[in-house]
Amino acid sequence: MTAQDQARRLRDVWRPAPTGPLTRSLTRSLTAGTAALLLGVGLAAPATAAAPTTQATPTSQATVPVTVPAEPVTSAPFRAFTFNVCHCLRPAGAMADVRRALTLGDAGGLQEFSDAEDRRNLMSVLQAADWGWYMPTTGGGAIPIIWDRARFRLLDGRTIKVHGSEPGVTPARYINSVRLREIATGEVFGLVNTHTIAQASKDARLSDMRRIPRLRKHLQLLRAEIEHVFTTTEHVFAGGDLNVNYLADRRRRNAGLPTSALGALVRFDMPLTGSRGPTSLLDYTMTVRDAGGLAPTSRRVVRGFASDHDPVVVTYQPASLLTDGPVFNDPSGTPAEQTAVRDRQLRAIRNAEPGDLVRLATARLTDPLLEAALAGAAAEGVAVRVVAGGTSDSLARLQTALGTGTADDTDPTSYALVCGTECLGGGRHELEVITVDRLARTTPLTVVGSAPASSASTTGWTTAFLSTDPATHAAYTAEVDRLAAAAGVVLPPTTPTDPTTPTDPTTPTAPTTPTAPAAGTGASPAEGDPVVDALAGVGCGGTQAPTVVRAVVRSWAGERGRVIADRLAELRRAGCDVSTVTGPGVLSGVRQRLTAAGVPVAVAKVAQTSLVVSGRYGGADGASRAWVGGPVWTDSAATSSALTLEVSDPAAVQAYLDAFTDLRATR
Repeated sequence: MTAQDQARRLRDVWRPAPTGPLTRSLTRSLTAGTAALLLGVGLAAPATAAAPTTQATPTSQATVPVTVPAEPVTSAPFRAFTFNVCHCLRPAGAMADVRRALTLGDAGGLQEFSDAEDRRNLMSVLQAADWGWYMPTTGGGAIPIIWDRARFRLLDGRTIKVHGSEPGVTPARYINSVRLREIATGEVFGLVNTHTIAQASKDARLSDMRRIPRLRKHLQLLRAEIEHVFTTTEHVFAGGDLNVNYLADRRRRNAGLPTSALGALVRFDMPLTGSRGPTSLLDYTMTVRDAGGLAPTSRRVVRGFASDHDPVVVTYQPASLLTDGPVFNDPSGTPAEQTAVRDRQLRAIRNAEPGDLVRLATARLTDPLLEAALAGAAAEGVAVRVVAGGTSDSLARLQTALGTGTADDTDPTSYALVCGTECLGGGRHELEVITVDRLARTTPLTVVGSAPASSASTTGWTTAFLSTDPATHAAYTAEVDRLAAAAGVVLPPTTPTDPTTPTDPTTPTAPTTPTAPAAGTGASPAEGDPVVDALAGVGCGGTQAPTVVRAVVRSWAGERGRVIADRLAELRRAGCDVSTVTGPGVLSGVRQRLTAAGVPVAVAKVAQTSLVVSGRYGGADGASRAWVGGPVWTDSAATSSALTLEVSDPAAVQAYLDAFTDLRATR
């Protein structure tokens, strides 16, 4: 596709908006021609960081209340279709079919638009209806993807050539895919469309062994493209004319045909009725089977079109994969459950677009997938800022790509750096969070994790809390920026400066050095400790059932650990229902204090720190509280760079209680 073709297509898809200057982070890995096209569609410049917040107390002593929206913004039902408009139709008949198809759904794929005249007519019809399209002129133009521009805008698209043409056998075949941003919610929808070689399989048999290899290759590449789109997309729909009768293939299951080639990845959503005649179902509508974000609610074949195929239409209810609330990683569950937390972290990063700002703070970055997601986001024009507690190969590679944000870095909008013990004045780096300043939605995103950004975290019991609460986002971004300033990064200015006033951009803002709280004596906790303060409000009396107290802790030791253990023991003796799960490294002395008081102590490979209370709290019955994402229960953690998230939403707290029950049952 030439630059002129790209510019024309972009004008058809986006309404231009006033543009601002692009910084180097937006154009670092883009060609000049691409950057010019991006300017033409009105992308905003990357957000700049606020000045770091100076804190007089250790950050681990701060508790951040989080608000879960009572009525989160959700996507409306999504109607998707696939429709093979017969190449044999005259222009008027073909466009009549297209106009009717536009009334069936919100987006879909078309096939058999190989004639330039048909494509020109299609663009005219779509433009009149205010629909967008992806129809490459260098291949793949015969299988356009179309969408209602009142609901979606295009993020990007690509086409893959499966095989070339062979006279008398087949034209060249392609796979097209797009990612669409839903305007109302900011959710990302992916659509994949294709049309395979004809006459290779009669009634789902391996009929023509000259054509079958091309069909098998096509389906292999289709599977790979669906997987690729799903890595960066919350909701994936795939459709097209696969030229294999699914009504027979679901019984025969011949190797390399759709059921065997795609069935482990996708769910076949078509109704079990013919789309090309009463007994032949060649037109496929598919969604990703595990955590695909689309649940079908109705499906139908719509009759009465002039074409020899009838469109297949499926209505889905989208389920947001980045909705507010907790997510749990279950190493004993399905593949999707084993990577649930990391999948949300990856999705938060990969869904960012140019102009967004992504921050990651972690004790250690060694996960290659997170590293690749951060690097990929930066290459697309997202400002990326990484603050790790120690060095690693992954961090070193990101420093090469992003810079270090220090005085010799000419572009401090993106950086990767280390803020370890010296940076923290002797404290520990235990902040595990991803934040995204998003242009595409009215709310930012915060993902509070419980374990370092390591691929090994998928083998343990971990959790994350997702929040679109602006106050929560502000608290965590301020802490990440504080760590960056302590590590020597030169933060971008937040307000214009007087050019006549000399400034020294090499001097970072110095945060207050964290100091340790006074150690507690006996059962009196250190003042301001979020865990002991939380436990102080728990009551074991009242008219309701015993108050439930649940704790999951990966590390528990020292004077601080003893104070917390003694308080839990007191609550158990007072009649509360107290139970704990501890990591293998928790000292035996802590476990002995708990078991001596009758507190059940289970041991599991946990990588989280959470406290949950349900019952009497603060003098009132029926309370629900959870404290998550904070540092471990040790003395050294008292001066750590971590915040404790306080959750009071009953549904979210119940999810933590249910996860605790599952953890005890499957440990």
